Amino acid sequence: MPTETVRTCPIRTCIATGEELPPERMIRFVVGPDGEIVPDLARKLPGRGMWLKAERALVEQAVERKLFSKAAKASVKASADLADRIERLLLDGVLADIGRARRAGRAVAGFVKVEQAIGRQKAGLLVIAMEAQGDGVSKLRATGLPIERLADAQALGSVFGRDQAVYVAISRDDAGGQFVQRIANGAARWRDFSPLGAPTVDASTES
Repeated sequence: MPTETVRTCPIRTCIATGEELPPERMIRFVVGPDGEIVPDLARKLPGRGMWLKAERALVEQAVERKLFSKAAKASVKASADLADRIERLLLDGVLADIGRARRAGRAVAGFVKVEQAIGRQKAGLLVIAMEAQGDGVSKLRATGLPIERLADAQALGSVFGRDQAVYVAISRDDAGGQFVQRIANGAARWRDFSPLGAPTVDASTES
């Protein structure tokens, strides 16, 4: 009988914990031309990759304990603000995807427009600013649609050319649901890297 080929997902080893995980749960780093450690979130940069589980505390640990130099077997530079840079890059990536969805006519902001998208059964994903609370959040949770908490109202608003946006709806009828999937995955990756609480705000600020 022919031998069945078993396909396995690629795995990488975390230089901080020794865990073996799929690349999607990790962050790849390479050494730049100047010897500086560069985060390679897209996993496309040339050079030998060094991998860390996608958690802020592990990045900070790797910098403090000089784990990148140990992994590279050479003296390399890892800036003290590396974790901050990664967090910003992860957030910027999701906001960029929301911006692409908006330009494609697949994203709207503002509670009324979000409600309209839900009513027309167009919404596939709801994005809510981290600080949002009150009846608006409860109403959207009651729809049963997937919800991602992401950034603050000012950051979300910048995508739509306004001062703030607390509620955003991503259309589910784009080609293959690509926007919904990319934004949900990116938001989860950012949140898992740096979990944030949602401070209390007056519900009257919801927009």
